[in-house]
Amino acid sequence: MRGRSCPREKTVAESVWFRLALPYPASLTAPGLGVLVAALAWPAGADGWKAAAVLAGLVAWTLSEYLLHRFLLHGVEPFRAWHLAHHRNPTQPIRVPLAFSLALVIAVLGLSFALPWAESLAAPLSVGLLLGDMLQETVHQGLHAQGVLGQGLARLRAHHGHHHFVDERAAFGTLTTFWDRCFGTAPRSR
Repeated sequence: MRGRSCPREKTVAESVWFRLALPYPASLTAPGLGVLVAALAWPAGADGWKAAAVLAGLVAWTLSEYLLHRFLLHGVEPFRAWHLAHHRNPTQPIRVPLAFSLALVIAVLGLSFALPWAESLAAPLSVGLLLGDMLQETVHQGLHAQGVLGQGLARLRAHHGHHHFVDERAAFGTLTTFWDRCFGTAPRSR
């Protein structure tokens, strides 16, 4: 039939969701503002405990990143479609939907401050989690960039490359391979 066009499904790049995504490094804005908010709520005293809480937040982020990548970005729409665009064009700057970043920051701040037993540690824990998010985005971008990496990052690049180019059902960790080894999703040795 002439003159009539068939409706077609929007591509990920055409979707509002994707157009409202911030490319790296602008994608660090929301978690950076979250760090600022948490820092403003930073309590006085007990510096050793606060340092431990920041470190605990960084470690907790590595687990969160693994779980979000494995189950949300590879299993739940519209996150799966958005993440698939990254798999199709892994050399393009990482793009994070603003709604996702804001929801993540609100969840981190909200959950941390809702912990009744950790009132004085909520801000440092939030700082650790959000710094972990920012570190993960930065490392992830670096793993896809061209150039020479140090030995540790080269191993992470190979691990992440396995996820992109060999088996997307394995190697979900970006900052560490630890959780892949724990949960049986590490690439099999040859």
